Amino acid sequence: MRVPHDWLAAFLGDALPSVERTVELLDGLGLAVETVHELPAAPAGVVVADIREVEPIEGSDHLVRAVASDGRQNVQVVCGAPNARVGVRTALALPGAELPGAGFTVSEREVLGVTSRGVLASPRELGLYDYAGGLITFGDDVQPGTPLAEVWPAQTVIELELTPNRADAFSVLGVARDLAAKLGVPMSLPHVGADAGDPDVDDGLRLEVADSAACPRFTLRRIEGVRVGPSPVWLQRRLAGVGLRPRNNVVDVTNFVTFELGQPSHAYDRRVLREGVLQVRRARPGETVTLLDEESYRLSDDDLVIATPGGEAGSRAIGLAGVMGGLHDSVVADTDDVALEVAHFDPVVVRRAAKRHRLSTDAHYRFERGVDPDLPPRASARAAALLAEVAGGRVHAGITATGSDQARAEIAFRPSRVAYLVDLEVPLDAQRRYLEGLGCEVREAGDDAWQVRPPSWRFDLAIEEDLVEEVARLHGYEHIGQTVPAMHFVPPIQDPTHRRLKEALADAGLQEVLNYVFTGPDELARAAAPAAAVTLSNPQGVERSVLRTALYPGLLAAAALNRAVPSLALFEVGHVFLEGREEERVAMLWRGPWARGGWRADQPLDFFAVKGVLEGLAAGAGAELRCLPGRADFLHPGVSARVLWQGEEAGVLGRLHPEVAARYELGEVYLAELQLPLPAGRVRFAEVVRQPYAERDLAVVAPARVAYAELASLVRDAAGPDLASLEPFDVYQGEQVAEGQRSVALRLRFQLDDRALTDDEVDVRMGNVMRAVRDAGYDIRA
Repeated sequence: MRVPHDWLAAFLGDALPSVERTVELLDGLGLAVETVHELPAAPAGVVVADIREVEPIEGSDHLVRAVASDGRQNVQVVCGAPNARVGVRTALALPGAELPGAGFTVSEREVLGVTSRGVLASPRELGLYDYAGGLITFGDDVQPGTPLAEVWPAQTVIELELTPNRADAFSVLGVARDLAAKLGVPMSLPHVGADAGDPDVDDGLRLEVADSAACPRFTLRRIEGVRVGPSPVWLQRRLAGVGLRPRNNVVDVTNFVTFELGQPSHAYDRRVLREGVLQVRRARPGETVTLLDEESYRLSDDDLVIATPGGEAGSRAIGLAGVMGGLHDSVVADTDDVALEVAHFDPVVVRRAAKRHRLSTDAHYRFERGVDPDLPPRASARAAALLAEVAGGRVHAGITATGSDQARAEIAFRPSRVAYLVDLEVPLDAQRRYLEGLGCEVREAGDDAWQVRPPSWRFDLAIEEDLVEEVARLHGYEHIGQTVPAMHFVPPIQDPTHRRLKEALADAGLQEVLNYVFTGPDELARAAAPAAAVTLSNPQGVERSVLRTALYPGLLAAAALNRAVPSLALFEVGHVFLEGREEERVAMLWRGPWARGGWRADQPLDFFAVKGVLEGLAAGAGAELRCLPGRADFLHPGVSARVLWQGEEAGVLGRLHPEVAARYELGEVYLAELQLPLPAGRVRFAEVVRQPYAERDLAVVAPARVAYAELASLVRDAAGPDLASLEPFDVYQGEQVAEGQRSVALRLRFQLDDRALTDDEVDVRMGNVMRAVRDAGYDIRA
């Protein structure tokens, strides 16, 4: 949003501070200043002149010899502009003038045998605004011979980067209102006092609004006797300051009001409105309209259009509501009777239409963010008065309109909340002044109890905290004191972001990755993952057309992209989407050596190494973890396990199936995927035992299919509570054990807290263990 500093002065007068101070205030108000532009004045040596004669130059298809008069002398020039016609008032650059947009100094020269003693200039050549399609043109407000720099001085333009919630600031009025409230000064409102029209007076116009939800307010105003021509210099300069190209006095007024008040409008040639009727309706499927950009658009029944009776279907679209007017129904050079539209449209309807047809306009930009719904009558009065002023029209006494002002609901506000929430001590009278300066109505309902009615243009004010923010914003965030907050650390009971889990995995050497939740059916099939349960209705492409059903395919894709890395350990925490439910999971992937050996041999990766990572997670959480035989489609059938966490099924762990690994061109890969949350157990703290332990070894011969977890549970239960630790230290399969059997060597350590165990006591405990092993059908190897 570009805001000329001297345009703000039209609202604030002498109370407006310097540019530097204004920039500082705007930044403090949250209207961030992106940059400040210094727009130069018209160049010296350029005067206003009338073209008196025009004749073609022999040998050229576009150059003409023109004679321009500045009121004192006639100057012959050679010109190629398409609008170089007798009677046009324009800018004449005399010899010695420097044209910044053309990059040369004007001098007398000969062109095709004709002496040119000056230049009739375009706006771009003059450096005033970006248009080089013809001469700059003026009206009767400037006289021939006037130095252009006198009527087109330099101006400073402040460019703001506004947030979407501040729709009210997308106008000079909105910015000035914030400054006035901050400075505590009155503001001049140009639209106040303008004739709003009498709805009881017949103006020959009629409205037919078929969708009042999409168009809750619409006004039509008739201005007769209009003379279309160049705008006054002040109006052209205002539009150039905000980055617009002046076109003619009627169109320029509608653009001016858009930027001044934030209310888009459109002017129709009254002659195109059959019987004076303007309609607002949904488009017919397949209906077409040609807009001001000279492009034809095929409409759908979701589009809201402005129409008039006519055409084969009895109603003809002449504009896309809230986005752009029609090419063949707007003001033209001979228009003398204008129907001025000022309306309010639903933001969602406008946004969808603009997006559907890939259009971006100043009107749609404002409507989609929210325009004051009560503004149309006042903006209409302002625009009609300006048209009468700059185009010589007569504003009809009547007005045709639908809709009415809607009062906003009051917000309960406690002034004490300002100090409580933002640590600002703001006096009550100052708080009231700030809120009323923004347009709020304030009613005191008791001690520390106000009822505040927000103005119609502030959609972002809905709750008490919004009002606290406004008071703080206007009082100044710089007044917030520096204090040290009381920070008594209390460990969180819950960990919804799984921060502790992520830290534990990072400590174990894994790196977190983030993948899209969108994937494709082919990618799921490639990874042997469950088929998709959720399909997107409007996907970016087939490869992102469904929601993922597992996390590990994303990790496999990441590993495939990083084949050059010799060793990978990755994890991801995220959501998967299954039939009828959504789950949160953690997945882990390992590839390459478990540890790089350096000058020693690398430590290879195997099932037990990655199982140890899960055991470390469980130990840190005070939880019990068990791995039991189990299978998954994507895991090697002989190297996979079910994972039980605190006795509950949590997920799977194992080596990636060779067929899946081959599809990703990966070697040996290990994966784990567990469902979250992983509940923590009670972490018990105990004193260090000072008594010695007694150690015994036992070799158990059991079928190879029996899991170690099953043997360990059997031994622990039989050994009793004095068993301090149980660890396997050897596994043997060979000639000394029967086929299909294996020998698992166990080391048992017994220990008491208060004394040392005797050999006899240890023998009793070992006897219980051996008896339990034999009773289970297993042998003990000597």
